[in-house]
Amino acid sequence: MKQYQIAICDDHPVFRAGIAGILEKNEQLTAIYEAGDVAELELLLVKETVDLVLLDVELPNESGLEALPRLVQKQPVLILSAFDDARRIKQAMESGAMGFVRKDANPDEIIKAVLDALAGQTVLDPSMAIRLAQSLRREPDEMEFVKRVKSLSARHHDVLALIAQGESNRGIGKTLNISEGTAKNHVVRILQLLNMPDRTKLALALVRYHVL
Repeated sequence: MKQYQIAICDDHPVFRAGIAGILEKNEQLTAIYEAGDVAELELLLVKETVDLVLLDVELPNESGLEALPRLVQKQPVLILSAFDDARRIKQAMESGAMGFVRKDANPDEIIKAVLDALAGQTVLDPSMAIRLAQSLRREPDEMEFVKRVKSLSARHHDVLALIAQGESNRGIGKTLNISEGTAKNHVVRILQLLNMPDRTKLALALVRYHVL
Protein backbone atom coordinates (compact mmCIF):
# COMPACT_ATOMS: atom_id res chain seq x y z
CA MET A 1 0.00 0.00 0.00
CA LYS A 2 1.42 3.37 -1.04
CA GLN A 3 2.16 5.80 1.78
CA TYR A 4 1.64 9.56 1.42
CA GLN A 5 2.95 12.67 3.15
CA ILE A 6 0.65 15.66 3.56
CA ALA A 7 1.30 19.31 4.44
CA ILE A 8 -1.40 21.49 6.02
CA CYS A 9 -1.09 25.26 5.63
CA ASP A 10 -3.48 27.17 7.87
CA ASP A 11 -2.92 30.03 10.31
CA HIS A 12 -4.98 28.46 13.11
CA PRO A 13 -2.90 25.90 15.09
CA VAL A 14 -5.94 24.25 16.68
CA PHE A 15 -7.56 23.71 13.28
CA ARG A 16 -4.31 22.34 11.83
CA ALA A 17 -4.03 19.91 14.72
CA GLY A 18 -7.63 18.82 14.21
CA ILE A 19 -7.12 18.11 10.51
CA ALA A 20 -3.84 16.34 11.21
CA GLY A 21 -5.62 14.13 13.74
CA ILE A 22 -8.30 13.25 11.18
CA LEU A 23 -5.78 12.39 8.46
CA GLU A 24 -3.55 10.33 10.73
CA LYS A 25 -6.43 7.89 11.26
CA ASN A 26 -5.90 6.69 7.69
CA GLU A 27 -2.98 4.28 7.42
CA GLN A 28 -2.02 5.57 3.95
CA LEU A 29 -1.28 9.03 5.34
CA THR A 30 1.95 8.44 7.21
CA ALA A 31 3.30 11.93 7.88
CA ILE A 32 1.51 15.20 8.42
CA TYR A 33 3.45 18.48 8.33
CA GLU A 34 2.05 21.83 9.46
CA ALA A 35 2.69 25.43 8.40
CA GLY A 36 1.10 28.69 9.55
CA ASP A 37 1.55 30.70 6.36
CA VAL A 38 2.87 30.41 2.80
CA ALA A 39 6.43 31.41 3.71
CA GLU A 40 6.62 28.72 6.40
CA LEU A 41 5.08 26.22 3.98
CA GLU A 42 7.67 26.93 1.30
CA LEU A 43 10.50 26.48 3.79
CA LEU A 44 8.99 23.16 4.80
CA LEU A 45 8.71 22.05 1.17
CA VAL A 46 12.42 22.68 0.64
CA LYS A 47 13.23 20.19 3.41
CA GLU A 48 10.46 17.61 3.04
CA THR A 49 8.99 15.65 0.15
CA VAL A 50 5.24 16.16 0.23
CA ASP A 51 2.62 14.41 -1.92
CA LEU A 52 -0.20 16.93 -1.33
CA VAL A 53 -0.68 20.34 0.26
CA LEU A 54 -3.92 21.26 2.02
CA LEU A 55 -4.03 25.03 1.61
CA ASP A 56 -6.26 27.60 3.29
CA VAL A 57 -7.42 30.64 1.31
CA GLU A 58 -7.28 33.33 4.00
CA LEU A 59 -3.68 33.45 5.23
CA PRO A 60 -1.52 36.28 6.67
CA ASN A 61 0.96 38.10 4.39
CA GLU A 62 0.08 36.14 1.24
CA SER A 63 -3.25 34.47 0.56
CA GLY A 64 -3.51 30.89 -0.52
CA LEU A 65 -5.00 31.89 -3.86
CA GLU A 66 -2.12 34.30 -4.53
CA ALA A 67 0.46 31.59 -3.83
CA LEU A 68 -1.43 28.77 -5.56
CA PRO A 69 -0.04 29.18 -9.12
CA ARG A 70 3.48 28.97 -7.70
CA LEU A 71 2.80 26.06 -5.36
CA VAL A 72 1.10 23.78 -7.90
CA GLN A 73 4.26 23.76 -10.01
CA LYS A 74 5.93 21.55 -7.39
CA GLN A 75 3.16 19.40 -5.87
CA PRO A 76 -0.64 18.95 -5.99
CA VAL A 77 -2.66 21.39 -3.88
CA LEU A 78 -6.14 20.90 -2.44
CA ILE A 79 -7.90 24.02 -1.13
CA LEU A 80 -9.44 23.63 2.33
CA SER A 81 -11.42 26.75 3.19
CA ALA A 82 -14.35 28.13 5.16
CA PHE A 83 -15.24 30.25 2.11
CA ASP A 84 -16.70 28.47 -0.92
CA ASP A 85 -18.15 31.23 -3.07
CA ALA A 86 -18.04 30.69 -6.82
CA ARG A 87 -15.35 33.34 -7.38
CA ARG A 88 -12.87 31.64 -5.06
CA ILE A 89 -13.66 28.18 -6.42
CA LYS A 90 -13.23 29.36 -10.00
CA GLN A 91 -9.94 31.12 -9.25
CA ALA A 92 -8.61 28.09 -7.39
CA MET A 93 -9.47 25.66 -10.17
CA GLU A 94 -8.12 27.96 -12.88
CA SER A 95 -4.88 28.28 -10.89
CA GLY A 96 -4.36 24.53 -10.83
CA ALA A 97 -5.89 23.31 -7.55
CA MET A 98 -6.96 19.66 -7.42
CA GLY A 99 -10.19 20.76 -5.84
CA PHE A 100 -11.94 22.68 -3.10
CA VAL A 101 -13.16 21.32 0.26
CA ARG A 102 -15.03 23.13 3.00
CA LYS A 103 -13.45 23.19 6.45
CA ASP A 104 -16.69 22.02 8.04
CA ALA A 105 -16.84 18.85 5.94
CA ASN A 106 -17.07 15.73 8.06
CA PRO A 107 -13.88 13.70 8.72
CA ASP A 108 -14.76 10.95 6.24
CA GLU A 109 -15.36 13.52 3.50
CA ILE A 110 -12.02 15.19 4.19
CA ILE A 111 -10.11 11.90 4.09
CA LYS A 112 -11.89 10.89 0.88
CA ALA A 113 -11.13 14.28 -0.70
CA VAL A 114 -7.43 13.93 0.18
CA LEU A 115 -7.22 10.38 -1.19
CA ASP A 116 -9.09 11.37 -4.36
CA ALA A 117 -6.73 14.31 -4.90
CA LEU A 118 -3.73 12.03 -4.36
CA ALA A 119 -5.19 9.73 -7.01
CA GLY A 120 -5.28 12.62 -9.45
CA GLN A 121 -9.03 13.17 -9.33
CA THR A 122 -10.73 16.57 -9.27
CA VAL A 123 -12.34 17.17 -5.87
CA LEU A 124 -15.51 19.28 -5.90
CA ASP A 125 -18.78 18.41 -4.19
CA PRO A 126 -22.00 18.73 -6.27
CA SER A 127 -23.18 22.00 -4.68
CA MET A 128 -19.83 23.66 -5.42
CA ALA A 129 -19.87 22.33 -8.97
CA ILE A 130 -23.34 23.81 -9.52
CA ARG A 131 -22.29 27.25 -8.21
CA LEU A 132 -19.17 27.14 -10.37
CA ALA A 133 -21.22 26.26 -13.46
CA GLN A 134 -23.66 29.08 -12.73
CA SER A 135 -20.85 31.58 -12.36
CA LEU A 136 -19.52 30.60 -15.79
CA ARG A 137 -22.87 31.43 -17.35
CA ARG A 138 -22.61 35.14 -16.71
CA GLU A 139 -24.67 37.62 -18.64
CA PRO A 140 -22.74 39.64 -21.24
CA ASP A 141 -23.18 42.87 -19.25
CA GLU A 142 -21.72 41.25 -16.14
CA MET A 143 -18.77 39.80 -18.06
CA GLU A 144 -17.98 43.18 -19.56
CA PHE A 145 -18.25 44.93 -16.20
CA VAL A 146 -15.96 42.40 -14.50
CA LYS A 147 -13.47 42.72 -17.34
CA ARG A 148 -13.43 46.51 -17.01
CA VAL A 149 -12.97 46.33 -13.23
CA LYS A 150 -9.99 43.99 -13.62
CA SER A 151 -8.35 46.47 -15.98
CA LEU A 152 -8.39 49.30 -13.42
CA SER A 153 -5.17 50.48 -11.82
CA ALA A 154 -4.26 49.60 -8.23
CA ARG A 155 -5.16 53.12 -7.10
CA HIS A 156 -8.53 52.93 -8.82
CA HIS A 157 -9.18 49.60 -7.08
CA ASP A 158 -8.50 51.32 -3.75
CA VAL A 159 -11.00 54.04 -4.62
CA LEU A 160 -13.51 51.48 -5.91
CA ALA A 161 -13.44 49.57 -2.62
CA LEU A 162 -14.25 52.78 -0.75
CA ILE A 163 -17.07 53.63 -3.17
CA ALA A 164 -18.53 50.18 -2.46
CA GLN A 165 -18.44 51.05 1.26
CA GLY A 166 -20.42 54.24 0.57
CA GLU A 167 -17.58 56.67 1.26
CA SER A 168 -17.90 60.26 0.03
CA ASN A 169 -15.15 61.97 -1.97
CA ARG A 170 -13.99 63.57 1.27
CA GLY A 171 -13.92 60.20 3.03
CA ILE A 172 -12.02 58.62 0.16
CA GLY A 173 -9.49 61.44 0.23
CA LYS A 174 -9.00 61.14 3.98
CA THR A 175 -8.57 57.35 3.85
CA LEU A 176 -6.12 57.42 0.95
CA ASN A 177 -4.34 60.57 2.13
CA ILE A 178 -5.19 62.53 -1.02
CA SER A 179 -7.16 65.74 -1.54
CA GLU A 180 -10.92 65.70 -1.95
CA GLY A 181 -10.45 67.09 -5.46
CA THR A 182 -8.10 64.28 -6.42
CA ALA A 183 -10.53 61.74 -4.99
CA LYS A 184 -13.33 63.27 -7.06
CA ASN A 185 -11.19 63.05 -10.21
CA HIS A 186 -10.51 59.38 -9.51
CA VAL A 187 -14.24 58.69 -9.03
CA VAL A 188 -15.15 60.49 -12.27
CA ARG A 189 -12.50 58.55 -14.18
CA ILE A 190 -13.63 55.22 -12.72
CA LEU A 191 -17.23 55.94 -13.74
CA GLN A 192 -16.02 56.66 -17.26
CA LEU A 193 -13.87 53.53 -17.46
CA LEU A 194 -16.65 51.30 -16.13
CA ASN A 195 -19.32 53.00 -18.25
CA MET A 196 -21.44 53.78 -15.19
CA PRO A 197 -23.75 56.82 -14.96
CA ASP A 198 -23.22 57.49 -11.25
CA ARG A 199 -21.62 56.08 -8.12
CA THR A 200 -24.88 54.67 -6.76
CA LYS A 201 -25.38 52.41 -9.78
CA LEU A 202 -21.69 51.53 -9.60
CA ALA A 203 -22.00 50.46 -5.96
CA LEU A 204 -25.07 48.36 -6.81
CA ALA A 205 -23.20 46.66 -9.68
CA LEU A 206 -20.29 45.84 -7.39
CA VAL A 207 -22.64 44.14 -4.93
CA ARG A 208 -24.72 42.39 -7.62
CA TYR A 209 -21.75 40.93 -9.44
CA HIS A 210 -19.70 40.15 -6.29
CA VAL A 211 -16.68 41.88 -7.80
CA LEU A 212 -14.93 43.00 -4.60
